[in-house]
Amino acid sequence: MIVLITGATSGIGKSCAELFSKKGYKTILIGRRKDRLVKLAKKLGSKNNLPIQLDVRDKDEVFLTISKLPKKFKKISILINNAGLAWGLESAHKIDVQKWETMIDTNCKGLVYMTRAILPGLINRNKGHIVNIGSVAGNYPYGGGNVYGGTKAFVKQFSLGL
Repeated sequence: MIVLITGATSGIGKSCAELFSKKGYKTILIGRRKDRLVKLAKKLGSKNNLPIQLDVRDKDEVFLTISKLPKKFKKISILINNAGLAWGLESAHKIDVQKWETMIDTNCKGLVYMTRAILPGLINRNKGHIVNIGSVAGNYPYGGGNVYGGTKAFVKQFSLGL
């Protein structure tokens, strides 16, 4: 089986990469930071791991990258949409709107782009899983977490809709 993990260079994504690799799965490791991707791929062994530097916010690059995967890695079985971020705790009237845009672009649009790029293959093969990483913040707000919580509520609703 082949597992594609976004946000594979740290936290939950890195832990998923380590676990699936240890269990013998082929992994596609997606992340923005090339140095961390290379380090992780070396740690896991390059035979069954494909590190790809990619920013999930770049729609055209997401679709191009998935369309050009090597044959050995094309039949993805599991997509783990883990890439995401929480940025800023300022009050809504004080925050830099660019922080909101970055969270929306990453946590919502990036997840949608990856899902849309992978889903047709899962459906054509009539098997596979999509795991979307959410947050308790999608249900329970916290001070300064207005847009982050909104993006994670989106993840929940999008997942239910799938």
